[in-house]
Amino acid sequence: MARMMRADWQGAVHHVMARGIDGRYVFSSEQDKEDLLSRLALLVTELEFSVYAWAIMPNHLHLLVRTGKEPLWKLMHRLLTGYGLVYNRNYERRGHVFQSRFRSILVQEELYFVRLLRYIHRNPLEAGLVHGPESLAQYRWCGHGAILGKHMNIWQDTSYVIAYFGDKYGSDGISEYLKAVIEDCDDKFTNILVEGSFIIGRDGITPAVNDYREWTGCCRVLGDECFALDSLKRIRSSGADGIRDRSDVHQGIESLLIWVRKEYGITRQMLQGMSRNPSLCEARAVVSWVCTQRMGLSIADCMRLLGMSRSGVRKAIARAESLQRKNPRINDIPFS
Repeated sequence: MARMMRADWQGAVHHVMARGIDGRYVFSSEQDKEDLLSRLALLVTELEFSVYAWAIMPNHLHLLVRTGKEPLWKLMHRLLTGYGLVYNRNYERRGHVFQSRFRSILVQEELYFVRLLRYIHRNPLEAGLVHGPESLAQYRWCGHGAILGKHMNIWQDTSYVIAYFGDKYGSDGISEYLKAVIEDCDDKFTNILVEGSFIIGRDGITPAVNDYREWTGCCRVLGDECFALDSLKRIRSSGADGIRDRSDVHQGIESLLIWVRKEYGITRQMLQGMSRNPSLCEARAVVSWVCTQRMGLSIADCMRLLGMSRSGVRKAIARAESLQRKNPRINDIPFS
């Protein structure tokens, strides 16, 4: 399956969604929700993410986050994988817990921040999990109560939200937040908040309205056309767009393999062999990391290139990240 392209960089704001496989209730018990929340709290602190809104529903999750020092995929991979392992053990089951990869939409903050706060924090109310504003304020499994001071989530960036409303309206931030979320609740056009306004793909940007293509292989933005075009330029200039022509991809792989041959004395055939020589393991790690993290290839692409298993590629990527900390020049490896 093709890898989903993601528009992400430090400081980017995202609406993130993860859904239980086949609509399964994967957050049904208090213990389930507490486990997910404790993992989220640790990860956003460690990876320096900011969380502005969140809601844990019985079969899905919403987050409004700002990317920190690590990419969004790393936060979500660790969050969902760790939760899924414990969930399967607790319920004596096997297989996937979540429906494919998580979904994320890059957000133009000045246009959609308030609407997403409202949409996410009203989710329990709209779904009938709570009844009325007072119940929502006391509800433990969304971020609304923390902004009002009803719960203490030190990992949730409530101060940013309160200051945002205070600065915007020149008055008490909490009162203005409450007005936006509880009183101004006539936002009927919510599809755009979960589907995005534009799709960035191989051919540039297209409106997301009535575009029912799979999320795989493209990314979605929630903003105006100028924001979408600026995002496209930034993705392409980053070298991690995943929108290149296949000929460019093949050329990039060849350039990378030439570098590996010069640096390690290792050929493509040797990379695909069964040897576990330390130099070979390091070379495979570097190739796996560059292909997936800089060239935008999928794990499956890397498996075919190196003749490795999925778990083998994932371990190789993790090894490369460790090597990267010791040897930052890995970031400068040419692939075009």
